[in-house]
Amino acid sequence: MKITSIKIERLAVPLITPYHLSGEYGIFSTATPVIVTMTTDEELSGIGECDPWPLFTGDSAESVMTVLTNHLAPMLIGCDPCNINELHRRMNAVIRNQLIAKSAIDMAAYDLLGKSSGLPVHALLGGKQRHSMPVMWSVGGSTPEECAKDVLTCMESGYVGCMIKVGTADWRGDALRVAAARDAVGSGFPLIVDANQGWDTDTAIRFWKQIRNCDVLFFEQPVQSWDIEGMAKVRRVIDIPLSADESCATPENARRLIASDAADIFSIKVTKHGGILPARRICELADINGIQVFFNSMIEEGVTQAASLELCVTCANLVDDIGHAFFSPLRLDGDICDYYKRIGRGYVLASDRPGIGIELDDEQMKKYRVETDFIGEHQHDW
Repeated sequence: MKITSIKIERLAVPLITPYHLSGEYGIFSTATPVIVTMTTDEELSGIGECDPWPLFTGDSAESVMTVLTNHLAPMLIGCDPCNINELHRRMNAVIRNQLIAKSAIDMAAYDLLGKSSGLPVHALLGGKQRHSMPVMWSVGGSTPEECAKDVLTCMESGYVGCMIKVGTADWRGDALRVAAARDAVGSGFPLIVDANQGWDTDTAIRFWKQIRNCDVLFFEQPVQSWDIEGMAKVRRVIDIPLSADESCATPENARRLIASDAADIFSIKVTKHGGILPARRICELADINGIQVFFNSMIEEGVTQAASLELCVTCANLVDDIGHAFFSPLRLDGDICDYYKRIGRGYVLASDRPGIGIELDDEQMKKYRVETDFIGEHQHDW
């Protein structure tokens, strides 16, 4: 089987409600996923998605389109899509880094591998250990009263825990928001806090001392991604687990975090890592070093969410005390595939369909499409 064409589509999907994020990330109002459709000489197609976010990943939808159209896709025409190691070797040989763009190719290849073999991706990864996953929700910046109301609504809606975005210049106000949320939901409902690199080590520690009685399950990415020493310092002081998100993009990042004793949890985002293959390597590194994994989200459409879920259900070292972030399309104006139908009352069901288990919705794709590029031997009648 050979790749004959790759279609690349840039979308713009509004959020239902603008999302107030941590620190420098500001307000997020429109997701900009890029969708890859990889077609073969056997008339099979695989679907992938990547989720650029300039302030988080250093990539924009426009830059990802350029990388995919001018660098990656032309190098892959004629290749065997089922040899995913070789696809990554070729992608890495033509351009360094660019993990976001590479993740869409990786997902599409895994989707094709599953469809060609008649197996779901989780079976190709060794088999699922869970039939479903609990789902959490997250809330952004707001007043303490608004935060309390939002977290209470989350609990009453059946979600299995909630992430509260902190990391603003007003760290005392962030602490008041966490305390108000805990008062609103009472004990027993899992809460986590995520600063998205918003603070230095001293501020992160001062914040933690203010919330130490709020029964927070873990603290995610308090300092800048490059500051592994700062992560290690925070971890030595606080008495709850510390999660690495922006600090953990590659297996090499994961190895440095492990060597520095800088994290208890790795925050996994398949699109951030460059696809399922490198994300799986990070999960395995975590497992053999006694680190748990938390499956997080980049405000993704259902293609990335489905690919992430395929890997998640194979992992033995998951954080078990809270749901994982498989709710993302529910934040958006619409899902471009049928993934969202699997989410209900705090759980998402794993699929047993071949590949990553999704079908694109042509009407939704048309609604949100901004730009299309095509690389191939001949253009199909799309």
